[in-house]
Amino acid sequence: MGDLDLYVLKNHPDVLRVLGYQRVERASPWSRLEWFLSMLFLVALVGGVTTLGGQMFSTYGGRTVYTGTADPLDNDIGVPLTSWCFAVVLVGVLAAAYRWLRTDRHRDAKEIGYLVATVACGAVALGQLVSERGVDAFAAPSIPVWAAAGLAAVLLAAMLLFSRGRRVPVPRDFRRVEAPDPKRAIALVEALEPKKRDKLLEERRRAIARLQERGLIDAAEAAQLESLPLGASTTIAPAGTVHHS
Repeated sequence: MGDLDLYVLKNHPDVLRVLGYQRVERASPWSRLEWFLSMLFLVALVGGVTTLGGQMFSTYGGRTVYTGTADPLDNDIGVPLTSWCFAVVLVGVLAAAYRWLRTDRHRDAKEIGYLVATVACGAVALGQLVSERGVDAFAAPSIPVWAAAGLAAVLLAAMLLFSRGRRVPVPRDFRRVEAPDPKRAIALVEALEPKKRDKLLEERRRAIARLQERGLIDAAEAAQLESLPLGASTTIAPAGTVHHS
């Protein structure tokens, strides 16, 4: 909420500088790490249910082409691989839980999709271990599968029943560069041409309305934002070095 005016004033670097920030155009190392981890969790989920082999397909240019058949892995490799893959998936489920709680219980469609897939793939993996590989349903290699699928099911129910709204992803766009001077920033905004200033204020009102519609702020918080001069939202709460939207 405190970052709202940074996004409204994103095309006014002079005001941003006085507010203590500058716009960052390229992805940060943390965003690249997040992308890598999300791919790791997805690959682990797929890997956990493909140890028995099967038909392989490739999608290129909008066409899906059959490329051959993969041989099943021996039990000495396939069973521990399934177990380790779902151990990684369990970490992915815990990461989804952390993000949901950290964002004040706002759900994300991709994470919900991952949880649904985890429950489904967990059921498939357990079936493969028991019926195809002769592993007891509650043997040690099955525990990570039960844990990942069970936690995913509980978290999925919690997200669907107790979320406060959708999470709105915004790229990391601003970096703290110096101490802010909100009073000077407000003065710079007031010095803008009236039409330009009115346009920014209207953009801010629409942004506040969207945040309220999506359940990210309540009526009292919306009223608080609207009562502040443009450029003063950063005084609501402390901001970190890098800002998220």
